[in-house]
Amino acid sequence: MFQVFKHPAINEELTVCGVPFGICRQDGVVRKVEGNYLPVDGCYETLYFLGMSTDSWQCSEWWAQTEVQYDASIRLFFGDRVGRIRLIFDDRTEELISVIFGVNAFNYNLFFRPKPHEGNLMSFGAPYDEPFKSDPHARKLLEDALAMTENTAEDAEKVTKWVFAYKPRSDKRIIKIEWFKEEGKRADFVVGGITGVPAGETDTTGLPAVDQSFFLRKAWYKPVEALKRRIYQYLDEIPASVDLLPMEGFDAPDIRFYNKDGLDIYTNVYRRNIMDMAYHKITDDGMTHTSSAMTANFGCYIGFGSYNISDSYGGHVWTRDIGRMLMEVISMGYFDRAIMAVDKLHELLYYPSVRFKIPHWKRVANLVAQNENDLFNEGNENDGHASIMMAIYSLYRKGGVGKDWLIANRDHLKAAADYYLWQESHPAESNFNGILYSHSETSSQTYGGYDLYANIISAVALELYARLFDVLEEGDYAADLRRLADKLRGGCAERFLMDHGKYGQVWTDTTDDCWTYEYKRFADLILSSDYLSLDMASADEALFEMMTRTFAAEREVYYNPYSGRQMGYGQGYLTGAVLMLDLVQEYTDCVNASANLCYHHTDVPYVVPEGVIYHGSGQYWFRNSDLGNAVQQAEIVKEARLMLGVDDFDPAALKIIPRLPTTMTAMEAKGLPVATADGVKSVDYRYERSTDLPLWATDGNTAYSMSLTSDVNVSAVRFGPFVDNDITTNGEITCINKVQDYYYVYIRGDLS
Repeated sequence: MFQVFKHPAINEELTVCGVPFGICRQDGVVRKVEGNYLPVDGCYETLYFLGMSTDSWQCSEWWAQTEVQYDASIRLFFGDRVGRIRLIFDDRTEELISVIFGVNAFNYNLFFRPKPHEGNLMSFGAPYDEPFKSDPHARKLLEDALAMTENTAEDAEKVTKWVFAYKPRSDKRIIKIEWFKEEGKRADFVVGGITGVPAGETDTTGLPAVDQSFFLRKAWYKPVEALKRRIYQYLDEIPASVDLLPMEGFDAPDIRFYNKDGLDIYTNVYRRNIMDMAYHKITDDGMTHTSSAMTANFGCYIGFGSYNISDSYGGHVWTRDIGRMLMEVISMGYFDRAIMAVDKLHELLYYPSVRFKIPHWKRVANLVAQNENDLFNEGNENDGHASIMMAIYSLYRKGGVGKDWLIANRDHLKAAADYYLWQESHPAESNFNGILYSHSETSSQTYGGYDLYANIISAVALELYARLFDVLEEGDYAADLRRLADKLRGGCAERFLMDHGKYGQVWTDTTDDCWTYEYKRFADLILSSDYLSLDMASADEALFEMMTRTFAAEREVYYNPYSGRQMGYGQGYLTGAVLMLDLVQEYTDCVNASANLCYHHTDVPYVVPEGVIYHGSGQYWFRNSDLGNAVQQAEIVKEARLMLGVDDFDPAALKIIPRLPTTMTAMEAKGLPVATADGVKSVDYRYERSTDLPLWATDGNTAYSMSLTSDVNVSAVRFGPFVDNDITTNGEITCINKVQDYYYVYIRGDLS
């Protein structure tokens, strides 16, 4: 009944799903047919293709610049065509068979655990087989979509995993079968062998088969669409409002956002992630964790929307992650947990280092390299070191610790700051050249490089530690830290200020790193909201104008409100920047995108993913890598703080600078901690589009009002945006400012 098609490399016959195939086995592994064609001669009832795994091990790009270059060739979604099979007849006609991911091709490396004998087959923690493993409905949808038969034998491997059966025209003589990849996709597919049932013979295998009409009328579309709707999140299925997410033991400030339909999705994003950060990124032993234990991981950085449950980076202390996470945990009042964490981090400051022998926080603070060839995870990551310093300063600034704590930890504080002074004074070892050289994701991980972000955050960390040493009454040392901070800023201005033909001087940064976007060029603006002001248009007009120009320049390079390839370095940095720039439409779009990208209709909703793979149509996406990756999580949670705008950077003059996205109607906070001259106090307030609350302002087109319960004196509240500067209010106006395209009124008085 079967005719096994021959090719020169065949050295074995293998029966799979009842069909014999001629295969090539080398070094114990079945190999794909090289050359991508087979000569044949005959008419056939059925053709069987062995393999049909995607040839590439990745279904999405590792962190890279491909998205900003509008290159989606690595991204693979169900329904994407990865190649074609051509049946050439003797009359110079053909039948083309589409090879479609999720129909007659599937990923082996990530969905199954490769067999030990397959050798170095890239799989990165596979199998990523959820939700199909535990959800029968999802499994049925996958089975309905796949138009091929899985080889479930114990020894099934990549090139023998599926059999695709196709019924060609049996009245025409095939002289050649060839196959080729789709030009727009890198995935390709493997064929391990081809067998035919000659015309006139009876096909007794019982394997499901399709014919050309299956592809011509796209009979595969409906089951694939059902599968996509289960695995991906579609924009048109985002709910207009949600119920409040119940959280056992919820003890964070109660922050809620509303739209015209009810509770806005971002509310649950905040609730789910702030608790995860406070109790799973900091465990009760004080240890910090880049990932929460046993979290969902969506295919490492190369997946296609399936996941497994793993520890991911649960055992790692990635310093840049931990510092940014601690900033937000501290901002929400978790002082005791932060103190435990900082105590542990001070221990890790002295962990051995192969390359730099003085105390410092490495890229992964709790890993120790064995030799110079094992430096990847402990490199000279200045941005990670600075990130922790900023968090420690924040713990003091917010009132979590006092001068006594600074005195007790003085040696640790000095050791951390000394690391930068050491780099300056040892350029042969550190490669310092007016600015810092970093082995970091912000520059080049393996061999290092100079970049803006690591230098700006390091300059900020030095400035903030100078403040701590002022408190410790060590003025000379504080002055030395400020001197180096100024030097770094001057060096950055020399190297990273570009002369833009349209916008003049704007910041730029290296794109030799592994982060997708150049949004880190907004570093000074983003970081200013952590230590300087939430009202940058007033606090630092020069910086505000520079960053406005920089954003205009960045928009011409790449701007998308859905910049979630990295949820922190992309989505979070972008959203933080446009919030601080008071770009109303942009921050509305970006905040909504942030919430949407954290949502899923079924699987582990609301937890911030490390990244998102977004379809070019904008219709749907899937999450990538681990949920709740600390730095990505922190930047999304930070949006709540920026929208609420409770600015306590001057403890003698509390200000409130609300930023309410246009799609929202109100926001409120209860139990929000603020630093005052008299210690840590608590603020409850609500801000909404109305004149119904005790303090209000209107320009006749738009109205805002606020209620506030606190024993803290509020020096100013900013209302707006307004389109008209003729503003009426029941409060005392101190000034009306125009920021970007809108007017804002500042009102003072006792709001209690």
